[in-house]
Amino acid sequence: MNTENLNGILAQYIGHCKARTAAAEGSFWRAADCFGVNWDIDDSDFPAMFADAMQQAKLALDNPALQPVGGLQNLMLRDTEVELVRECFRWLFKEDDGDISKRRGRAELFADQINGRFRRVFPRMTKYTMNTANAVFFLNLWEPHDNYFYNAAEAKAWADYFDYEGDFGGGTALDLPRYYTMCNDLLAELENYPELVALHKAYVAQELGGIDDCLHLLVYDILHTACTEQFYPRGFARNATTKERAKAVKEKNERAELCIRIGEHEQALQELLANPAELPDLTGCKITHRMFGAGTVQPAEGQFMVIDFNGTLKKFSYTASMNSGYLTAEDPAVEAQLQAYQDYNKTKDRLEKELKAMKAELEKL
Repeated sequence: MNTENLNGILAQYIGHCKARTAAAEGSFWRAADCFGVNWDIDDSDFPAMFADAMQQAKLALDNPALQPVGGLQNLMLRDTEVELVRECFRWLFKEDDGDISKRRGRAELFADQINGRFRRVFPRMTKYTMNTANAVFFLNLWEPHDNYFYNAAEAKAWADYFDYEGDFGGGTALDLPRYYTMCNDLLAELENYPELVALHKAYVAQELGGIDDCLHLLVYDILHTACTEQFYPRGFARNATTKERAKAVKEKNERAELCIRIGEHEQALQELLANPAELPDLTGCKITHRMFGAGTVQPAEGQFMVIDFNGTLKKFSYTASMNSGYLTAEDPAVEAQLQAYQDYNKTKDRLEKELKAMKAELEKL
């Protein structure tokens, strides 16, 4: 996977995560959480249990054109169909020892079986039909740690940008193993982004009761957000014009250079923070002020140097006082200590400011 491209996408994603509120975050995460809390395949009132388990999933999956969740609920209004739907789910959720091809086959047959019932019970209600991707959605709700949500447009956008074969298909043509391979590649890269992983785990722990998703929900949300928030340069779409592609290449080079600079600054900052300059204890030292004359340094108050000028106490900032030109120390070693402390803080502030500016610039590219 192209590290430069990934750095650019994930820098934008991290900024997006920090800016958005919990209420606006993670509809798919909430769907998985709601399902995990409520699902019981053996519940005596299967339709009611299904409605409770699918509250958030229905919001995430159903739309005016296609309503697989709503369709199943309508199907189960007929008592004769309840046990069939239950058994279809029991078979869909059957263990497969990690064989994604078998999993995809079960999803296709699940959709075919349910569609057959839809056509029989609702012959004119095409919005209740279900495709293989919808069935995969239910697999994600059941085992989010072992599956990935799928959206054809979002998957294709990621594949285009990272040079995968981009069309994973849908319905009977859905190539689930190839899509999962792409997602697994991103999952493997996430260990190099501890800040992002920490953000995800904190969100899951605080908002969703600690879903054990093995970062699979995070992988999908990165694909989803990158597409919906337009993190990709327009020129990387397959139908882009020559001008758009040239612009995209230029932006990619700019991002790559910016990522290198960010990495260098982060390294310099880490090295600096690993060896912090201690605030010098100057208590008792003789200091002369241009206006107040000679004084003696008293115990410090936080970041302030307190000097006694013949009974009058004055406060001066440790980080700026000696540079002002108004203060001089009787002992040259004292000035050297202060200068080292001031230089450390100035360098730290500069690196942090420049890093913030570069990361903001990266988000705009």
